Amino acid sequence: KLFEHKESPLWLALRAALAGDEWQVFFGVCDRLLDQLKPFDELITSAEKQLEHLTLLELFSYLSILAYQAFTGEGSDDPSGQLWEVYSRIILRRLRVCPEEDFRLSESRLGQSLKRHLSPIIFPESASPDLAACRENLEWLAVLIAATQERIDYEGSIDWFCFDPECRYQLKQGESVIYNQSVAGTERWQRTGRKSDLLWHYWMNRAVQAFIDSGMAEQIIGLPENHELNQLAYIKAVRSQLQLQQIYGLGDRISLSDGSQVQLHHVLLASELTSVFFQKEFIQPFQDHFRESGVLAQALCRLAMDGVISGENRFPMTWSEEQEKIRRITGWTVCEEHPKGSADSAKAILTFWTSDLKALSQQLKQQPRTPAPRLYEKPFYKIGRYSFQFPWVGAKQNNLTAAINNLRRVNARRADMQAETQRVELALAESLRQRGFAVEVGYRPLATAEDDAGEVDLICHQGGVVLLLEVKSGYIRSTTHEVWLHRTNTLRKAAWQVRRKQVAVLSALMTDQELRARLGYHGQQPEADLRAWIVDTSIEFDGQSVDGFRVLSRETLEIILRDEKHLLRPLDQLDEDDPCTLFPDGFTADRLVEVAESGELWRDIC
Repeated sequence: KLFEHKESPLWLALRAALAGDEWQVFFGVCDRLLDQLKPFDELITSAEKQLEHLTLLELFSYLSILAYQAFTGEGSDDPSGQLWEVYSRIILRRLRVCPEEDFRLSESRLGQSLKRHLSPIIFPESASPDLAACRENLEWLAVLIAATQERIDYEGSIDWFCFDPECRYQLKQGESVIYNQSVAGTERWQRTGRKSDLLWHYWMNRAVQAFIDSGMAEQIIGLPENHELNQLAYIKAVRSQLQLQQIYGLGDRISLSDGSQVQLHHVLLASELTSVFFQKEFIQPFQDHFRESGVLAQALCRLAMDGVISGENRFPMTWSEEQEKIRRITGWTVCEEHPKGSADSAKAILTFWTSDLKALSQQLKQQPRTPAPRLYEKPFYKIGRYSFQFPWVGAKQNNLTAAINNLRRVNARRADMQAETQRVELALAESLRQRGFAVEVGYRPLATAEDDAGEVDLICHQGGVVLLLEVKSGYIRSTTHEVWLHRTNTLRKAAWQVRRKQVAVLSALMTDQELRARLGYHGQQPEADLRAWIVDTSIEFDGQSVDGFRVLSRETLEIILRDEKHLLRPLDQLDEDDPCTLFPDGFTADRLVEVAESGELWRDIC
């Protein structure tokens, strides 16, 4: 977004060189959009100035109090949406200026900080002399949250202007400077959301069946009174594991940067059980107390007192030292190999989900463009020797998205990435072979004087139909900017690669007799037989065309190949008497192409 950098030499040069009326309208719109940000920025700067005396821990204390507003019925209960983005923005901005002292957290400093900044709000009857200052801090933080939210809202308009091809602009008195030419872009975004919801049902249905097949359905998981919640958490962990392994190429174990390894299932199960714990022990009791009192602070006070009575921490945020955290997680790592759980596995799980805020602060200061974890992607926050958690994050986060983005967005340079990408290709190849395709993985056409097309991910043949597949694996995107970047960078590059590979493969299908034999291909007009697709782990561009090549979601292809459209329904709506097959006359490659390219999978349901 060049125009946001008003002093950029390139931007200034463009403004000087382009003097036509249409360009002046464009520059005027850019100026108007940026002018709208100024009031928010001034308010944010003012509020941050009022709060700069707080340590990072103290900021967390106030933030945790206000975050519970989302569970009162008075705010937006949208934990995966904008509020978390607001909180992340506030925390990351603070980390960029945090002094080293904020991370030297001893037991005495922790106690003093909580006594001065958290207790007076939750226990106002204690008549603390700090109460007035605490309320002022809380008010300024509320201002900061509101201003940040307004700014992020308006950034959405700028992103719309920058990245939505349906967006048009104008400079007319009394009218908005940007508007939609059509609602096509909005409808595509909404349809993507509906597809994601249906895919959630699909993987849950597969997980339930896998859970039953494993024999776990007949076992009591944890304490009898928690069995149903634990069982659901286990099924969700199975769902995530299925998706991560089949679609994203994860193995049974995750390798961490310190050289340790941990079972993927244990990582996912710990996350799901954490959500169950926070929902049951924090959010639900808080909501009960709030319904009785109608006052946020009183409900938090009663929740904290529940903890005092039971000997547990029920403050708006939780904290403990590493060994205590490991002790609690160890029980979630029980398996045949470790019938009492494994402390080493628990430590690895904690490492996987932990954001070391001191290291992150240094990174933000030295390499500000490096991806920083969102609140839910690494929901354990290390300050000094303490590990903090926000129950209002842990209870509501999407644990699958958290795991994928932890692995693929935040840690995109992991050593295992190449192996995972290969497993994505091999898993797809196996799915196609099970449907009778001959599949060539990693074929490398001969280089010519004109071009070297490089390695072809998959070439598949059945019944005279040849598929050339370029496989792309990434993370789950949540903003229009991220989606636009994915299309502009990853998918357009993929289309460029496919175009080159298509030329090379068409030639090889006529001249490479060994390839023809391995594929069982006997055709003489490969240009008529070949379909070239980009297969992408993302769902946003499923069924669309990028530079002339069709993009198919890997999940869409998975469901079509397995003929499981019926599993896109909620579990309680499955009808065994209505299999809803995509191949009523039996599977053929021609029918596969027809279903994939027509979008029939989603017809009548999305």
